[in-house]
Amino acid sequence: MPHVLPANLLLITFDQWRGDWGDPQVPVVELPALAQLAAQGWTARRCYTSSPQCVPARLSWLTGLAPSQLGVTRNEPADLPADAPSLVRHLRAAGWHTALVGKTHWTSHDGRTDLDNNQPLLQALGFAEAQEVAGPRALQRLDCALTRAWEAAGVLGRQRADLQARYGGGRTAAAWEVRPSVLPLDLYPDCWIADQGLEQLQAMPSDQPWLLWVSFVGPHEPFDTPPPWHGHHLPNQLPPPQPTPPWLEQLPADCELRRTQASWAGQLSPAAIQACRADYADHLQLLDSQVARLLAALNQRADRGRTAVALTADHGELLGDGGMLYKGAFLDGAVRVPWIYRPPANSEGSGRGSSSTAPLPLTGLLQQTLAGLARGGGSGPLRQWALRQPGAVVEFGGELLLLRGPRKLALDRQGQPLWAVHLGRDPLEQTNLITAQPERWRWSPAWQQLRRWGRREWQRRSRPGWIWRRLSRASPEVHTLEPHS
Repeated sequence: MPHVLPANLLLITFDQWRGDWGDPQVPVVELPALAQLAAQGWTARRCYTSSPQCVPARLSWLTGLAPSQLGVTRNEPADLPADAPSLVRHLRAAGWHTALVGKTHWTSHDGRTDLDNNQPLLQALGFAEAQEVAGPRALQRLDCALTRAWEAAGVLGRQRADLQARYGGGRTAAAWEVRPSVLPLDLYPDCWIADQGLEQLQAMPSDQPWLLWVSFVGPHEPFDTPPPWHGHHLPNQLPPPQPTPPWLEQLPADCELRRTQASWAGQLSPAAIQACRADYADHLQLLDSQVARLLAALNQRADRGRTAVALTADHGELLGDGGMLYKGAFLDGAVRVPWIYRPPANSEGSGRGSSSTAPLPLTGLLQQTLAGLARGGGSGPLRQWALRQPGAVVEFGGELLLLRGPRKLALDRQGQPLWAVHLGRDPLEQTNLITAQPERWRWSPAWQQLRRWGRREWQRRSRPGWIWRRLSRASPEVHTLEPHS
Protein backbone atom coordinates (compact mmCIF):
# COMPACT_ATOMS: atom_id res chain seq x y z
CA MET A 1 0.00 0.00 0.00
CA PRO A 2 1.54 3.37 -0.99
CA HIS A 3 2.52 5.77 1.77
CA VAL A 4 -0.07 8.55 2.22
CA LEU A 5 1.33 12.01 2.84
CA PRO A 6 -0.52 14.04 5.47
CA ALA A 7 -2.47 16.97 4.09
CA ASN A 8 -2.31 20.67 4.89
CA LEU A 9 -5.51 22.61 5.50
CA LEU A 10 -6.44 26.21 4.76
CA LEU A 11 -9.53 26.74 6.94
CA ILE A 12 -11.51 29.88 6.02
CA THR A 13 -14.32 30.92 8.35
CA PHE A 14 -16.76 33.81 8.51
CA ASP A 15 -19.04 35.46 11.04
CA GLN A 16 -22.77 35.48 10.23
CA TRP A 17 -22.84 34.07 6.67
CA ARG A 18 -26.18 32.38 6.08
CA GLY A 19 -26.11 29.11 4.22
CA ASP A 20 -28.62 29.76 1.45
CA TRP A 21 -26.61 32.85 0.43
CA GLY A 22 -23.48 30.69 0.28
CA ASP A 23 -24.86 27.76 -1.73
CA PRO A 24 -23.07 27.77 -5.10
CA GLN A 25 -25.69 25.44 -6.62
CA VAL A 26 -28.49 27.98 -6.08
CA PRO A 27 -26.62 31.30 -5.98
CA VAL A 28 -28.33 34.39 -4.61
CA VAL A 29 -25.19 36.46 -5.25
CA GLU A 30 -22.42 35.87 -7.78
CA LEU A 31 -19.50 34.43 -5.80
CA PRO A 32 -16.95 33.07 -8.28
CA ALA A 33 -14.36 31.96 -5.71
CA LEU A 34 -16.93 29.91 -3.80
CA ALA A 35 -18.28 28.50 -7.05
CA GLN A 36 -14.75 27.43 -8.04
CA LEU A 37 -14.18 25.74 -4.69
CA ALA A 38 -17.50 23.92 -4.92
CA ALA A 39 -16.77 22.73 -8.46
CA GLN A 40 -13.49 21.26 -7.25
CA GLY A 41 -14.76 19.78 -4.00
CA TRP A 42 -17.69 18.62 -1.90
CA THR A 43 -20.49 20.85 -0.57
CA ALA A 44 -22.76 20.16 2.40
CA ARG A 45 -25.69 22.23 1.22
CA ARG A 46 -27.55 21.86 4.53
CA CYS A 47 -24.85 22.33 7.12
CA TYR A 48 -26.11 23.44 10.54
CA THR A 49 -24.27 25.26 13.29
CA SER A 50 -24.36 24.13 16.92
CA SER A 51 -25.92 27.45 17.99
CA PRO A 52 -27.43 30.53 16.33
CA GLN A 53 -25.14 32.86 18.31
CA CYS A 54 -21.41 33.60 18.14
CA VAL A 55 -20.00 32.55 21.50
CA PRO A 56 -21.47 29.04 21.84
CA ALA A 57 -20.98 28.29 18.14
CA ARG A 58 -17.31 29.30 18.23
CA LEU A 59 -16.61 27.40 21.44
CA SER A 60 -17.99 24.31 19.69
CA TRP A 61 -15.78 24.95 16.65
CA LEU A 62 -12.60 24.51 18.63
CA THR A 63 -13.58 22.04 21.34
CA GLY A 64 -15.88 19.73 19.40
CA LEU A 65 -18.31 19.94 22.35
CA ALA A 66 -21.97 20.94 22.26
CA PRO A 67 -22.84 24.34 23.78
CA SER A 68 -24.69 22.62 26.63
CA GLN A 69 -21.55 20.64 27.50
CA LEU A 70 -19.82 23.97 28.09
CA GLY A 71 -22.75 25.53 29.93
CA VAL A 72 -22.94 28.31 27.31
CA THR A 73 -26.01 28.16 25.10
CA ARG A 74 -26.33 31.85 24.18
CA ASN A 75 -24.11 34.90 23.83
CA GLU A 76 -22.68 35.69 27.26
CA PRO A 77 -19.24 36.34 28.74
CA ALA A 78 -17.25 33.10 28.72
CA ASP A 79 -13.55 32.30 28.88
CA LEU A 80 -12.31 29.03 27.48
CA PRO A 81 -9.78 27.52 29.91
CA ALA A 82 -6.34 26.48 28.71
CA ASP A 83 -7.08 22.81 29.40
CA ALA A 84 -10.27 22.77 27.30
CA PRO A 85 -10.52 20.10 24.61
CA SER A 86 -9.05 21.43 21.37
CA LEU A 87 -9.16 19.90 17.90
CA VAL A 88 -6.19 22.09 16.95
CA ARG A 89 -4.09 20.93 19.93
CA HIS A 90 -4.48 17.33 18.75
CA LEU A 91 -3.35 18.32 15.28
CA ARG A 92 -0.30 20.20 16.55
CA ALA A 93 0.66 17.27 18.78
CA ALA A 94 0.55 15.03 15.71
CA GLY A 95 3.11 17.21 13.92
CA TRP A 96 1.18 19.96 12.16
CA HIS A 97 2.35 23.58 12.26
CA THR A 98 -0.71 25.59 13.32
CA ALA A 99 -1.44 29.27 12.79
CA LEU A 100 -4.46 31.54 13.21
CA VAL A 101 -5.34 34.97 11.81
CA GLY A 102 -8.63 36.69 12.70
CA LYS A 103 -11.56 36.39 15.07
CA THR A 104 -11.87 33.63 17.68
CA HIS A 105 -14.18 34.90 20.48
CA TRP A 106 -12.99 32.18 22.84
CA THR A 107 -12.66 34.70 25.68
CA SER A 108 -14.99 37.34 27.08
CA HIS A 109 -15.11 40.57 25.07
CA ASP A 110 -16.62 42.57 27.91
CA GLY A 111 -14.51 45.33 29.39
CA ARG A 112 -11.27 46.76 28.02
CA THR A 113 -8.30 44.55 27.29
CA ASP A 114 -5.70 43.77 24.64
CA LEU A 115 -6.24 40.50 22.78
CA ASP A 116 -2.49 39.99 22.69
CA ASN A 117 -2.88 38.99 26.34
CA ASN A 118 -4.51 35.80 25.00
CA GLN A 119 -1.28 34.54 23.42
CA PRO A 120 -0.50 32.04 26.24
CA LEU A 121 -4.05 30.70 26.05
CA LEU A 122 -3.93 30.29 22.27
CA GLN A 123 -0.60 28.49 22.59
CA ALA A 124 -2.13 26.14 25.15
CA LEU A 125 -5.08 25.52 22.83
CA GLY A 126 -2.70 24.41 20.10
CA PHE A 127 -1.71 27.42 17.99
CA ALA A 128 2.00 27.88 17.35
CA GLU A 129 1.25 31.34 15.92
CA ALA A 130 -1.81 33.56 16.34
CA GLN A 131 -2.91 37.07 15.42
CA GLU A 132 -6.29 37.55 17.05
CA VAL A 133 -8.88 40.16 16.09
CA ALA A 134 -12.15 41.13 17.77
CA GLY A 135 -15.52 41.54 16.09
CA PRO A 136 -16.86 45.00 15.17
CA ARG A 137 -18.85 45.67 18.34
CA ALA A 138 -15.96 44.70 20.60
CA LEU A 139 -13.53 46.81 18.56
CA GLN A 140 -15.14 49.85 20.15
CA ARG A 141 -13.13 49.06 23.28
CA LEU A 142 -10.76 46.10 22.77
CA ASP A 143 -7.24 46.50 21.43
CA CYS A 144 -5.48 44.15 19.03
CA ALA A 145 -3.09 44.27 16.09
CA LEU A 146 -5.85 45.74 13.91
CA THR A 147 -6.59 48.66 16.25
CA ARG A 148 -2.86 49.36 16.47
CA ALA A 149 -2.80 49.53 12.67
CA TRP A 150 -5.71 51.97 12.84
CA GLU A 151 -3.86 54.03 15.41
CA ALA A 152 -0.68 54.11 13.32
CA ALA A 153 -2.69 55.34 10.33
CA GLY A 154 -4.44 58.00 12.42
CA VAL A 155 -7.94 56.57 11.96
CA LEU A 156 -8.55 54.83 15.31
CA GLY A 157 -10.57 57.68 16.82
CA ARG A 158 -12.65 58.16 13.72
CA GLN A 159 -13.44 54.46 13.38
CA ARG A 160 -14.40 54.05 17.02
CA ALA A 161 -16.59 57.14 16.81
CA ASP A 162 -18.34 55.60 13.81
CA LEU A 163 -18.88 52.32 15.66
CA GLN A 164 -20.17 54.22 18.69
CA ALA A 165 -22.60 56.15 16.49
CA ARG A 166 -23.90 52.87 15.07
CA TYR A 167 -24.05 50.86 18.28
CA GLY A 168 -23.73 53.20 21.24
CA GLY A 169 -27.28 54.49 21.19
CA GLY A 170 -28.85 51.17 22.10
CA ARG A 171 -31.80 49.99 20.02
CA THR A 172 -31.85 52.66 17.31
CA ALA A 173 -32.00 52.62 13.54
CA ALA A 174 -28.32 53.63 13.44
CA ALA A 175 -27.32 50.03 14.21
CA TRP A 176 -28.65 48.87 10.84
CA GLU A 177 -28.13 52.06 8.84
CA VAL A 178 -26.31 51.33 5.60
CA ARG A 179 -23.33 53.58 4.93
CA PRO A 180 -19.77 52.79 3.82
CA SER A 181 -16.98 52.39 6.34
CA VAL A 182 -14.86 55.41 7.25
CA LEU A 183 -11.72 53.26 7.02
CA PRO A 184 -9.27 53.17 4.13
CA LEU A 185 -9.73 49.96 2.17
CA ASP A 186 -6.52 48.29 3.37
CA LEU A 187 -7.63 48.79 7.00
CA TYR A 188 -11.17 47.54 6.55
CA PRO A 189 -11.22 44.50 8.89
CA ASP A 190 -11.85 41.79 6.29
CA CYS A 191 -9.32 43.22 3.82
CA TRP A 192 -6.74 43.60 6.60
CA ILE A 193 -7.33 40.04 7.80
CA ALA A 194 -6.89 38.80 4.23
CA ASP A 195 -3.58 40.69 3.98
CA GLN A 196 -2.34 39.14 7.22
CA GLY A 197 -3.58 35.74 6.08
CA LEU A 198 -1.63 36.07 2.85
CA GLU A 199 1.55 36.90 4.76
CA GLN A 200 1.02 33.94 7.07
CA LEU A 201 0.25 31.63 4.15
CA GLN A 202 3.53 32.56 2.50
CA ALA A 203 5.35 31.86 5.77
CA MET A 204 3.87 28.39 6.38
CA PRO A 205 6.54 25.66 6.36
CA SER A 206 7.18 23.42 3.39
CA ASP A 207 8.84 20.61 5.38
CA GLN A 208 5.90 19.69 7.65
CA PRO A 209 2.10 19.60 7.35
CA TRP A 210 0.27 22.73 8.44
CA LEU A 211 -3.09 24.24 9.38
CA LEU A 212 -3.75 27.91 8.64
CA TRP A 213 -7.05 29.21 10.00
CA VAL A 214 -8.13 32.55 8.47
CA SER A 215 -11.18 33.79 10.39
CA PHE A 216 -12.94 36.81 8.88
CA VAL A 217 -15.19 39.10 10.96
CA GLY A 218 -17.66 39.66 8.10
CA PRO A 219 -20.32 39.60 6.84
CA HIS A 220 -21.41 40.41 10.41
CA GLU A 221 -22.88 43.89 10.59
CA PRO A 222 -22.33 46.90 10.70
CA PHE A 223 -23.71 47.33 7.22
CA ASP A 224 -20.68 49.30 6.07
CA THR A 225 -19.32 47.60 2.95
CA PRO A 226 -16.71 49.95 1.43
CA PRO A 227 -16.17 50.87 -2.22
CA PRO A 228 -15.56 49.41 -4.74
CA TRP A 229 -18.08 46.78 -3.56
CA HIS A 230 -20.57 49.21 -2.02
CA GLY A 231 -23.60 49.64 -4.25
CA HIS A 232 -23.11 46.53 -6.39
CA HIS A 233 -26.63 45.37 -5.52
CA LEU A 234 -29.86 47.31 -5.52
CA PRO A 235 -32.58 46.25 -3.05
CA ASN A 236 -34.99 45.35 -5.85
CA GLN A 237 -32.42 42.99 -7.40
CA LEU A 238 -32.54 40.57 -4.46
CA PRO A 239 -35.20 38.14 -3.24
CA PRO A 240 -37.46 39.47 -0.48
CA PRO A 241 -37.15 38.25 3.09
CA GLN A 242 -39.27 35.35 4.25
CA PRO A 243 -42.63 36.45 5.70
CA THR A 244 -43.32 36.10 9.39
CA PRO A 245 -44.60 32.57 10.06
CA PRO A 246 -48.27 32.94 11.06
CA TRP A 247 -47.84 30.26 13.73
CA LEU A 248 -45.16 32.23 15.53
CA GLU A 249 -47.63 34.29 17.56
CA GLN A 250 -49.18 31.06 18.87
CA LEU A 251 -45.95 29.99 20.56
CA PRO A 252 -45.49 30.43 24.32
CA ALA A 253 -44.36 33.95 25.15
CA ASP A 254 -41.19 32.73 26.85
CA CYS A 255 -39.86 30.54 24.02
CA GLU A 256 -36.71 31.81 22.31
CA LEU A 257 -38.16 32.42 18.85
CA ARG A 258 -41.16 34.31 20.23
CA ARG A 259 -38.95 36.45 22.48
CA THR A 260 -36.54 37.27 19.68
CA GLN A 261 -39.35 38.18 17.31
CA ALA A 262 -41.06 40.32 19.96
CA SER A 263 -37.84 42.24 20.59
CA TRP A 264 -37.81 43.33 16.93
CA ALA A 265 -41.46 44.34 16.75
CA GLY A 266 -41.83 47.71 15.03
CA GLN A 267 -38.08 48.21 14.66
CA LEU A 268 -37.53 47.58 10.95
CA SER A 269 -39.17 49.08 7.89
CA PRO A 270 -39.32 47.09 4.64
CA ALA A 271 -37.00 49.65 3.05
CA ALA A 272 -34.45 49.27 5.87
CA ILE A 273 -34.51 45.49 5.54
CA GLN A 274 -34.01 45.62 1.77
CA ALA A 275 -31.12 48.08 2.18
CA CYS A 276 -29.46 45.73 4.68
CA ARG A 277 -29.90 42.80 2.31
CA ALA A 278 -28.28 44.74 -0.52
CA ASP A 279 -25.31 45.72 1.64
CA TYR A 280 -24.99 42.13 2.88
CA ALA A 281 -24.80 40.97 -0.74
CA ASP A 282 -22.10 43.59 -1.39
CA HIS A 283 -20.16 42.33 1.64
CA LEU A 284 -20.35 38.73 0.44
CA GLN A 285 -18.73 39.75 -2.84
CA LEU A 286 -15.99 41.58 -0.93
CA LEU A 287 -15.35 38.41 1.06
CA ASP A 288 -15.43 36.24 -2.04
CA SER A 289 -12.71 38.42 -3.53
CA GLN A 290 -10.58 37.92 -0.40
CA VAL A 291 -11.07 34.15 -0.70
CA ALA A 292 -9.91 34.41 -4.32
CA ARG A 293 -6.74 36.16 -3.16
CA LEU A 294 -6.01 33.40 -0.66
CA LEU A 295 -6.61 30.68 -3.24
CA ALA A 296 -4.37 32.40 -5.76
CA ALA A 297 -1.57 32.64 -3.19
CA LEU A 298 -2.06 29.00 -2.23
CA ASN A 299 -1.71 28.04 -5.88
CA GLN A 300 1.79 29.54 -5.87
CA ARG A 301 3.00 27.18 -3.15
CA ALA A 302 4.94 24.05 -4.02
CA ASP A 303 2.75 22.02 -1.60
CA ARG A 304 -0.56 23.14 -3.13
CA GLY A 305 -1.23 19.61 -4.40
CA ARG A 306 -1.49 18.24 -0.86
CA THR A 307 -3.41 21.19 0.63
CA ALA A 308 -7.13 21.01 1.36
CA VAL A 309 -9.42 24.03 1.73
CA ALA A 310 -12.49 24.17 3.97
CA LEU A 311 -14.93 27.10 4.16
CA THR A 312 -17.74 27.70 6.65
CA ALA A 313 -19.30 30.17 9.13
CA ASP A 314 -20.35 30.22 12.78
CA HIS A 315 -24.06 30.92 12.15
CA GLY A 316 -26.37 32.69 9.73
CA GLU A 317 -28.14 36.05 9.49
CA LEU A 318 -31.92 36.49 9.41
CA LEU A 319 -31.75 39.48 7.03
CA GLY A 320 -35.33 40.50 7.69
CA ASP A 321 -36.87 37.01 7.73
CA GLY A 322 -39.88 37.28 10.01
CA GLY A 323 -39.11 40.99 10.49
CA MET A 324 -35.80 40.24 12.28
CA LEU A 325 -32.10 40.88 11.74
CA TYR A 326 -29.00 39.13 13.08
CA LYS A 327 -29.56 35.65 14.56
CA GLY A 328 -30.79 34.11 17.84
CA ALA A 329 -33.51 31.93 16.30
CA PHE A 330 -34.06 28.42 14.96
CA LEU A 331 -35.31 29.67 11.58
CA ASP A 332 -33.11 28.35 8.78
CA GLY A 333 -31.63 31.76 7.96
CA ALA A 334 -29.96 31.86 11.37
CA VAL A 335 -28.83 28.25 11.79
CA ARG A 336 -27.84 27.05 8.32
CA VAL A 337 -24.29 27.88 7.24
CA PRO A 338 -22.08 27.27 4.18
CA TRP A 339 -19.77 24.27 4.03
CA ILE A 340 -17.41 23.67 1.10
CA TYR A 341 -14.48 21.26 1.26
CA ARG A 342 -11.93 21.07 -1.53
CA PRO A 343 -9.63 18.09 -1.02
CA PRO A 344 -5.96 18.10 -2.00
CA ALA A 345 -5.48 17.74 -5.74
CA ASN A 346 -3.41 14.58 -5.26
CA SER A 347 -5.90 12.83 -2.96
CA GLU A 348 -7.88 9.80 -4.06
CA GLY A 349 -11.65 9.49 -4.24
CA SER A 350 -12.20 13.22 -3.99
CA GLY A 351 -15.72 13.36 -5.44
CA ARG A 352 -15.14 16.76 -7.00
CA GLY A 353 -18.25 18.77 -7.73
CA SER A 354 -20.42 16.58 -5.49
CA SER A 355 -22.76 17.64 -2.72
CA SER A 356 -25.05 16.45 0.05
CA THR A 357 -28.55 17.71 0.80
CA ALA A 358 -28.88 15.93 4.15
CA PRO A 359 -28.76 18.07 7.33
CA LEU A 360 -25.25 17.75 8.77
CA PRO A 361 -23.70 19.12 11.99
CA LEU A 362 -20.93 21.68 11.47
CA THR A 363 -19.03 20.55 14.57
CA GLY A 364 -18.86 16.99 13.28
CA LEU A 365 -17.75 18.13 9.82
CA LEU A 366 -14.87 20.09 11.35
CA GLN A 367 -13.85 17.14 13.53
CA GLN A 368 -13.89 14.72 10.61
CA THR A 369 -12.02 17.12 8.35
CA LEU A 370 -9.16 17.64 10.79
CA ALA A 371 -8.97 13.93 11.58
CA GLY A 372 -8.84 13.11 7.89
CA LEU A 373 -5.74 15.20 7.22
CA ALA A 374 -3.53 12.35 8.47
CA ARG A 375 -5.08 10.12 5.78
CA GLY A 376 -4.29 12.56 2.98
CA GLY A 377 -7.36 14.79 3.22
CA GLY A 378 -9.51 13.12 0.55
CA SER A 379 -13.22 13.89 0.76
CA GLY A 380 -14.29 10.25 0.42
CA PRO A 381 -14.18 9.45 4.16
CA LEU A 382 -15.93 12.75 4.91
CA ARG A 383 -18.75 11.90 2.52
CA GLN A 384 -19.04 8.39 3.94
CA TRP A 385 -19.28 9.84 7.44
CA ALA A 386 -22.02 12.19 6.25
CA LEU A 387 -24.10 9.25 5.00
CA ARG A 388 -24.10 7.74 8.50
CA GLN A 389 -25.35 10.83 10.34
CA PRO A 390 -28.87 10.79 11.80
CA GLY A 391 -29.20 14.54 11.29
CA ALA A 392 -28.17 17.72 13.09
CA VAL A 393 -28.93 19.22 16.51
CA VAL A 394 -28.83 22.93 17.33
CA GLU A 395 -29.01 24.36 20.87
CA PHE A 396 -30.10 27.79 22.03
CA GLY A 397 -30.99 28.99 25.52
CA GLY A 398 -32.08 25.58 26.79
CA GLU A 399 -34.10 24.70 23.68
CA LEU A 400 -33.22 22.09 21.04
CA LEU A 401 -33.70 21.99 17.28
CA LEU A 402 -33.51 18.61 15.55
CA LEU A 403 -33.16 18.22 11.79
CA ARG A 404 -33.55 14.95 9.95
CA GLY A 405 -34.18 14.83 6.21
CA PRO A 406 -36.57 17.66 5.34
CA ARG A 407 -38.06 17.78 8.84
CA LYS A 408 -37.35 20.29 11.63
CA LEU A 409 -38.54 19.93 15.21
CA ALA A 410 -38.01 22.48 17.98
CA LEU A 411 -38.25 21.38 21.63
CA ASP A 412 -38.80 23.65 24.60
CA ARG A 413 -36.75 23.75 27.82
CA GLN A 414 -38.65 20.70 29.14
CA GLY A 415 -38.09 18.69 25.97
CA GLN A 416 -41.66 19.12 24.70
CA PRO A 417 -42.42 19.90 21.02
CA LEU A 418 -42.77 23.61 20.24
CA TRP A 419 -43.08 23.70 16.47
CA ALA A 420 -42.35 21.49 13.48
CA VAL A 421 -41.94 22.24 9.78
CA HIS A 422 -41.33 20.19 6.63
CA LEU A 423 -38.77 22.11 4.59
CA GLY A 424 -39.37 20.01 1.49
CA ARG A 425 -42.99 21.12 1.23
CA ASP A 426 -42.61 24.38 3.13
CA PRO A 427 -39.16 25.93 2.55
CA LEU A 428 -40.33 29.30 3.93
CA GLU A 429 -41.35 27.67 7.24
CA GLN A 430 -44.89 29.04 7.15
CA THR A 431 -46.76 25.95 8.46
CA ASN A 432 -46.40 24.51 11.95
CA LEU A 433 -47.48 20.92 11.41
CA ILE A 434 -48.20 20.36 15.11
CA THR A 435 -51.23 22.67 14.93
CA ALA A 436 -51.96 22.82 11.18
CA GLN A 437 -51.82 19.08 10.42
CA PRO A 438 -52.25 17.32 13.78
CA GLU A 439 -53.08 13.93 12.23
CA ARG A 440 -49.94 13.91 10.09
CA TRP A 441 -47.92 15.12 13.07
CA ARG A 442 -49.29 12.38 15.31
CA TRP A 443 -49.33 9.38 13.01
CA SER A 444 -46.64 9.88 10.36
CA PRO A 445 -43.85 7.29 10.95
CA ALA A 446 -41.21 9.85 9.98
CA TRP A 447 -42.44 12.38 12.54
CA GLN A 448 -42.73 9.65 15.17
CA GLN A 449 -39.13 8.68 14.50
CA LEU A 450 -38.00 12.31 14.81
CA ARG A 451 -39.88 12.70 18.11
CA ARG A 452 -38.20 9.56 19.49
CA TRP A 453 -34.79 10.87 18.46
CA GLY A 454 -35.64 14.21 20.05
CA ARG A 455 -36.53 12.53 23.35
CA ARG A 456 -33.25 10.60 23.33
CA GLU A 457 -31.23 13.71 22.61
CA TRP A 458 -33.05 15.67 25.28
CA GLN A 459 -32.45 12.96 27.88
CA ARG A 460 -28.79 12.60 26.89
CA ARG A 461 -28.13 16.33 27.09
CA SER A 462 -29.97 16.63 30.42
CA ARG A 463 -27.86 14.11 32.35
CA PRO A 464 -25.62 15.50 35.08
CA GLY A 465 -22.51 14.00 33.51
CA TRP A 466 -23.17 15.70 30.16
CA ILE A 467 -21.60 19.02 31.17
CA TRP A 468 -17.83 19.02 30.71
CA ARG A 469 -17.41 22.29 32.55
CA ARG A 470 -19.82 25.18 33.10
CA LEU A 471 -18.00 28.23 31.76
CA SER A 472 -20.68 30.76 32.69
CA ARG A 473 -24.23 30.96 33.89
CA ALA A 474 -26.98 31.61 31.38
CA SER A 475 -28.55 35.04 31.56
CA PRO A 476 -32.32 35.46 31.25
CA GLU A 477 -31.79 38.42 28.92
CA VAL A 478 -32.62 38.29 25.22
CA HIS A 479 -29.43 39.27 23.39
CA THR A 480 -31.04 40.04 20.05
CA LEU A 481 -28.77 43.00 19.38
CA GLU A 482 -25.68 40.92 20.21
CA PRO A 483 -23.85 43.11 22.75
CA HIS A 484 -21.08 40.51 23.03
CA SER A 485 -20.42 39.92 19.33
